[in-house]
Amino acid sequence: MTSDDIAAIERALGFSVPLAYSNVVTNYPPALADTEAPDFGLFDDPTLVIDANREVRENGYFGEQWPDQYVIIGENGCGDCYVVTRDVTKFSVGFADHAAKECNLFADSLDDFVARLIAEQDDE
Repeated sequence: MTSDDIAAIERALGFSVPLAYSNVVTNYPPALADTEAPDFGLFDDPTLVIDANREVRENGYFGEQWPDQYVIIGENGCGDCYVVTRDVTKFSVGFADHAAKECNLFADSLDDFVARLIAEQDDE
């Protein structure tokens, strides 16, 4: 993504995304470039980010109101979402589990997130 893409996301959603997230997607991790991650785990298309976030904010998330502090940055293809917190200063990712109706820490760094996404893809 570019800085213009980030600006488009922020205009569409009506809030700023965390700088830590913006820095990651404007310098997309090369290890993920040739995987399914750009379309799923870590979206590399601003439209995917906008659509996913609008959907849960307007229609809820499996019958629950979407917590305003979470920004969807990717999905796992099974209804669960990878999220960052709007006020995060260090890149870390939560996992919003639709079945458990909870969000827990998934990765506490970019390296950890990339490794876990690759491992999940290898398990498929």
